[in-house]
Amino acid sequence: MTKRLAEFEFEATCRTLGGAAKGSPEEAQDAIEVAAYALHFLYTTGQLKVFREYLQDVKEPVSRSPHIEREFANMTQASAWVHGQPPPEVETRVAVAGKTYAVWRDDAGTLRLVPAPSLQELEE
Repeated sequence: MTKRLAEFEFEATCRTLGGAAKGSPEEAQDAIEVAAYALHFLYTTGQLKVFREYLQDVKEPVSRSPHIEREFANMTQASAWVHGQPPPEVETRVAVAGKTYAVWRDDAGTLRLVPAPSLQELEE
């Protein structure tokens, strides 16, 4: 079941939510509309990938270690990779000198690496 959740198709899910709302009681329609907006928010803010990872283990999401896409010895190497071609996706996780960072887009649209400590790093 959890594998199926993590592999949902965004557009098909939105269509299904729209269909489910039709003919439902008003209270259910409101709840479905909020769920659809929440899903759209995740999509438009580039967080759908992280949401899919969360769905892989919905019962214990905090216990999962995030997927580390690349590892770098230092921040200079990591920054060169972030600004290289093709650019990485927002929310991609990397390790820099053993610490976890996520690719993020700042208000000016520039890709940056921001600290995204794992549960293990927080406990240390």
